[in-house]
Amino acid sequence: MKRDYSMQKWIVFFSVLLMFSAVPHSHAAAASSGPSILAFWPNALVKADGTYWVWGGNRSVPTQIHGLDHAAVSFDRRLVMKQDKTVWYWEGNSPSEIRVRQVEKLNNLVDVLFAGRTLAALDADGNVHTVQWTESGLDMSRFAPLAGIDQVADMTSYYEFRPKSGKQRWIFLKKDGTVWSSSNEPTSFTPVASLADIVAVERNFALKADGTVWTWPDEAAEEAPDSLTAVPFKGLTDIRTIKTDGYTHLAIDGKSRLWFWGSTLTGYSDGTQRHEHTAPIRLTGIQNVKDAFVVERSLVVLTNDGNVYETSINRERMPEHPVFELLTSDVAQIKADVRHLIMQKSDGSLWGWGVNKDAQLGNGDYEFMHTTPVPVQQPIEVRLNGESVALRSGVVTRNGQAFIPLRSVFEKLGAKVEWDETNKVATISRSEGGAPSVEITVNTKTGETKLNGNTVQMANAPFGINGTSYLPLRFISESLGAKVDWLQPEGVIAITMD
Repeated sequence: MKRDYSMQKWIVFFSVLLMFSAVPHSHAAAASSGPSILAFWPNALVKADGTYWVWGGNRSVPTQIHGLDHAAVSFDRRLVMKQDKTVWYWEGNSPSEIRVRQVEKLNNLVDVLFAGRTLAALDADGNVHTVQWTESGLDMSRFAPLAGIDQVADMTSYYEFRPKSGKQRWIFLKKDGTVWSSSNEPTSFTPVASLADIVAVERNFALKADGTVWTWPDEAAEEAPDSLTAVPFKGLTDIRTIKTDGYTHLAIDGKSRLWFWGSTLTGYSDGTQRHEHTAPIRLTGIQNVKDAFVVERSLVVLTNDGNVYETSINRERMPEHPVFELLTSDVAQIKADVRHLIMQKSDGSLWGWGVNKDAQLGNGDYEFMHTTPVPVQQPIEVRLNGESVALRSGVVTRNGQAFIPLRSVFEKLGAKVEWDETNKVATISRSEGGAPSVEITVNTKTGETKLNGNTVQMANAPFGINGTSYLPLRFISESLGAKVDWLQPEGVIAITMD
């Protein structure tokens, strides 16, 4: 049968979604087989080529933020430091809205902390710059040096409870080992009495160079003075790491043993109860501890041999020998947020665990929680005739095949895209003089796809995620002339067409 190549020429606008048949399915899905990752955080990563990718919210998988090339470090509140130590800020949600701007007053950052109404940025020289939250948000152009404090090595913050007028408490560790305090929007600073030779601060705890832990109250009477006095925290010696979320506290000692104190929980929502453990407990059920995290209602531990274990803090009492369940192995490092964490294995792949209702795990779904680790989807760039295409959400891999969002690519090609929200049907059409019109309808609920009114049988059904429609790239690949290459080392789908 003679093929209608004039028809094919115009259908090619739809063929950009074809599956590149040379790509083994496992390569399309496995993060470990793609490009190397320079750095990662709980909701962002930087590829080896310096491109910057984020997930969460309306992005169910890693999605590139165009305009942030040569990225090195991701910070809170959408601040990113490039490899040249300049600091940039991005805003917007859809590709057409993304704006990237340099924050000219910041350079060579080591930490960013947002607490109360203040965003504080610490640079490598020990200077702190701040900007205040207003009704219109954070104006990154208004960062100003924080007067009265310098040579800062670390900073932390917490809410200090008082009966009527609780306040945000800021703690600054200086490079000389002293610790200084300020309240609310930091303006004046007083030393925390009794502290010297401090190497780390976490909320109202300080770790001394000799391995002792010091603390001060995070509650005060209404008329209490603003100054703080630290005292030794009994029961801990030879400590190398301290961590706290404000309620539950952890410490790792020089023998890689894990210590626990603070809160366990029972009940949920308004019925939640906290059960206090004032004295530290050495958790003998786990050994050889490298790192530990409190995530949601779990205690997650990374051991020096790369194993990751979990035990619950959803109990009235924490026993000395809780049962730790193995989550996964061969993990090199973990970055944790309050409700989820991201792990990197020795092969470079990223895996997520925990609450996922806002796509925090970058796995391509919005399941409320994953209690077993799931792979973070590979960051895949799409290039059309050499130009990187900005996508609303990144390329999704399912069952070993790649799927791409409809709207971003087709609008890039100048096609008309319509979306029927009620029936979840996308219509893509293109018509030019002298060539047959092309209309494709895709029902993301049923998977039915029609080309010019004729149903097309597809090996992989289209689907929708959070309002974005996806099609498998294999679609009509046998009959279309677009050239698609899978550049696996780069993690790039390269599409070329006349």
